[in-house]
Amino acid sequence: MPSAENSPGTGASAAPQATETVLGVRMPARQPKPRDRGLTMMIDWGLPPLYQADVVKTAGPFIDMAKIAGSIAGLMDEEVLLEKLRLYREADISTSQGGLFVELAVMQGRVQLLFENLARLGFDAVEVSDNLLDWSLEEKQQVIASAREEFGFRVLGEVGKKEGTLTDSQVMADLDACFEAGAALVFLEAYEFFSGERIRADLIQSIARRFGLERVIFELPVVILPGVSREFKHRVTAWLVRELGTEVNLANLEWDEIWIAEMTRRGAGGDTSHPGGAYSLTGHGGS
Repeated sequence: MPSAENSPGTGASAAPQATETVLGVRMPARQPKPRDRGLTMMIDWGLPPLYQADVVKTAGPFIDMAKIAGSIAGLMDEEVLLEKLRLYREADISTSQGGLFVELAVMQGRVQLLFENLARLGFDAVEVSDNLLDWSLEEKQQVIASAREEFGFRVLGEVGKKEGTLTDSQVMADLDACFEAGAALVFLEAYEFFSGERIRADLIQSIARRFGLERVIFELPVVILPGVSREFKHRVTAWLVRELGTEVNLANLEWDEIWIAEMTRRGAGGDTSHPGGAYSLTGHGGS
């Protein structure tokens, strides 16, 4: 279990509404798509279109957003990329590029060109991050505003660094700046909140009180990075759901983690600890 600097304690405590499953066992209900809470973002490391089509066919009802990760969108054949975006669009799954591209575009002075191409290809959302970029909050706001006002993108801000750590006050100021500039949602960089076995629970609680959990989306640590295992990633997922509730927004789930994440959201993933999960329907949840 990751250690937390105090627990937010904002998870659901009342028994949830139930739905009948195909097997006849009752489970907690979830808001259907299009959802405004309990969002799941899948990270796409270049899934081949036919493979992706199968993933979308089976798990599509639980995927709200898909990010073509890193710099993959710029390396992929355009026709393949167009096919992938079409498949997501037809499944009512919002698409965005990896935030790395905006950072590179800023450094190269090509932000407008990047946005033009993302719009032409059919992305409906843009991630604006500064994981590896040093710039002012005012410059970040200008890019967010441009993406939204000039190109009509749904802007996904991101707060946090992959190298170094922001103070609590810096995180809050960055969130303020993103929302003031028009970001629809803001990703919370996993490195900032889940480092090793430590969770910045006090900061998470402050964010929940000030901005509301429906406006932020927690990035889960990705397993390609040093020191991150699938087991740790799942423990972080379970902690977020248990402490913040079924409808916490989650990002960076791999295609084969969608189902276990959904089971975890509903408290039917192998333990009874989720106070708003399946076992609470019988009076046994939250242990």
